[in-house]
Amino acid sequence: MKKVLLTTCNAKYIHKNLALRWLYTTAPHKECVTIQEYTIKEHEEQIAKDILSRQPEVVCFSCYIWNIQLIRRVILLLKQQKSDLHILVGGPEVSYESFDLLDAGVDAISIGEGEQSVWEYISMLDQAQAYEIAGIYTRQFPNTEYRKTELAWLERFEAPYFMEMDAPGMDRQYFYLETSRGCPYGCTYCLSSADREVRMFSIEYIMGILERLKDSRVTQVKLLDRTFNADPKRALQIARYMNEHCTHQIFQFEIVAETLSEELLQFFCEEAVPGRFRFEIGVQSFHTQTLHSVGRIQNNERLKEVIQRLKASGALMHVDLIAGLPYEDLSSFQTSFDSLFSLQASELQLGILKLLKGTKLRSQRERYHFVFQETAPYDVTASAWLKKEEMRRIHACAEAVEKFWNSAACRSVITAILELHWYESAFALFMDLGQEYEKLPRPYQPYELFRCFYPLLNKQDERLVDAILLTQYYRNFKQKPHRFARPWVTLEKKKELLAFALKQGIANQDILFRYGVADIGYHKEAGYQLVLYNRNQQYPRQWFINEEMTEIKEMTR
Repeated sequence: MKKVLLTTCNAKYIHKNLALRWLYTTAPHKECVTIQEYTIKEHEEQIAKDILSRQPEVVCFSCYIWNIQLIRRVILLLKQQKSDLHILVGGPEVSYESFDLLDAGVDAISIGEGEQSVWEYISMLDQAQAYEIAGIYTRQFPNTEYRKTELAWLERFEAPYFMEMDAPGMDRQYFYLETSRGCPYGCTYCLSSADREVRMFSIEYIMGILERLKDSRVTQVKLLDRTFNADPKRALQIARYMNEHCTHQIFQFEIVAETLSEELLQFFCEEAVPGRFRFEIGVQSFHTQTLHSVGRIQNNERLKEVIQRLKASGALMHVDLIAGLPYEDLSSFQTSFDSLFSLQASELQLGILKLLKGTKLRSQRERYHFVFQETAPYDVTASAWLKKEEMRRIHACAEAVEKFWNSAACRSVITAILELHWYESAFALFMDLGQEYEKLPRPYQPYELFRCFYPLLNKQDERLVDAILLTQYYRNFKQKPHRFARPWVTLEKKKELLAFALKQGIANQDILFRYGVADIGYHKEAGYQLVLYNRNQQYPRQWFINEEMTEIKEMTR
């Protein structure tokens, strides 16, 4: 067999590509196969140089929307320098409508799952005459059949999860695990809807993986199942084993919240170890007409109930909306956003609709007057319901959600603003923050993020605004940071506050006066704060002191 290199460009170092590992474990001649992964932050010239240095005869790329443009550039460089190098691409980004790649240096495209078809094709390259292979598209044999792999067949091979090459970084990288393939739902914007058949690895196989996992150095496990709770009883059996035996791991998986069985919900809320499970919950919209138009059947009330109960149990959740879906204008999207934000999940992702290749919604682009990027990631920039400028502002709003809320950089500031009714809508607040964030220089200093609030709150009490901002700001740093607000507290007052803290037994005088910061603060009301840093550069402890200086209480992070 020819010398084969399996490769891709991951989004980050902590990620690893399971598809490549499945290909490796099913290879008929492993001695001829190597895996090499890069990241999207690496330059195409360096990647191409490294690939050529390994002297492969066939290079197989795993392609996604986040890496396809980089991979295209790498392929052109490879072909320029070694024209006889055979290039095969596969992955969700190229399984549909990507046949133009054959004009850009690609020799063959794997359509669908490639564990069988890729090796059949590579073996065929050693034959005297080419022939058609199911799931492989070439110029000579333009086969568009989407091929699936029988999971029982995959179970015959060594599991791809504990490869020797992964051992050094096992405690620092995500451990990607799939217990099933396919999705039972038909959301027209999602590529998973192309495969409505849910195929599951045997429960014995999965338990065997978990048995090995529990004694490993792995800490973060992300399940790739499109819907973990598609089979509630099976999901409960797997989750129970994880909870009872995999005590050193945290598991993250996608669920359809409104279809979560009561038994499974009770398990997560009442039996599961707090923090053991993290949930990804796709909401996308609360607008009924929008949901119907994209084939999404969603019980909004049950969904909210499940999120609220999981939240009350202390579970961490990542919930998301999609801006740009049919029949959702700025007003109705604001309603969806505010409804979801009010549930106070751990993370809220505001995604922009992408017209992915192979999805039904992409084929309906003229019907809904979608304007979108012709190259990956295919973001919608306008529709019949949202103008281009509105979509641009929503895109900036999404950035603001990430920077100000999900990062926790300004979470208590935003909470206070909404509690004080300075903004009645969380969406309106993030829309305005997005505009201010766009104005920041790149790179920006941490304090500049906080200064984004000033233009939004210029009609509010200046001292109270600074108290709210400074309380969160000090909390974010292990050492006393650059101060950006005006000096509201005199030197005499600072001495008075430190003396009060000393009298209350917060710390001894040396520590208070060496590591303590006294300033205005906020904790449900305006007052003062004592921020106590230490020589070990741990995150500081904070105390709130009321205006009358009669009470002091510690604030939690």
